[in-house]
Amino acid sequence: MSSANSRQHRNECKAIQREAANYLDHLCTAERAREIARHLSACLACTQSLDSLSHLRRSVRALPPRAVPVNLAVSLRVTASRHHARRASRVRWWDRLRMWTINSWRPMAVPMAGGFATACVLFATILPMLSSPVLANDDAPVAWYQSAELSDLGPFALPADHLTLDLVLDEQGRMIDYSVPESESVLMRDAELRRNVENNLLFMRFKPAEFFGHRTTAKLRITIRRSQLEVKG
Repeated sequence: MSSANSRQHRNECKAIQREAANYLDHLCTAERAREIARHLSACLACTQSLDSLSHLRRSVRALPPRAVPVNLAVSLRVTASRHHARRASRVRWWDRLRMWTINSWRPMAVPMAGGFATACVLFATILPMLSSPVLANDDAPVAWYQSAELSDLGPFALPADHLTLDLVLDEQGRMIDYSVPESESVLMRDAELRRNVENNLLFMRFKPAEFFGHRTTAKLRITIRRSQLEVKG
């Protein structure tokens, strides 16, 4: 046998020895099992090694079962406890602190979560009562804001049948500016009417608006008709 063939044969023997257990347990593929069988038919050493392994396995299976010691469970618990104690002694102090924190807070996690959820529900229920309601036409809450009022119309003479004015009042209730809505701006193109309106506005008296008891500037819309006067803050 040449040196190359001898080296290949030794490599095959080593491979067969590694797969001997799988071969005996029929875990090899059919093709690999045929290759091992061909090698065993030509190699006496591998055949004897495989027979020895098979005999050893049969002998081990023939041994009577050994009874489990009665105190095995206790011994395992003691061993596990000692192992845990050794590991715990090597745990770093911040890991101990983290474990202590987790173990301390875990029983309170559910009650705290329930309390937080309850607080959120109560807060969401009470918050609308504390916030100011959304009012139409930019009206202010009566409890906080008192709109300006017309206290004295004076000798107002209106040559037109209908006129709406938006007034701007200062903290003393004096008119500092006015404007006319676009829908009625045509009326104010009449210079005589505009002069008449401005002269009459000078004689009007207003009660100033109040915000939390303090006087403040305000806007007031008045609609004047020949038969009635309408005022909106």
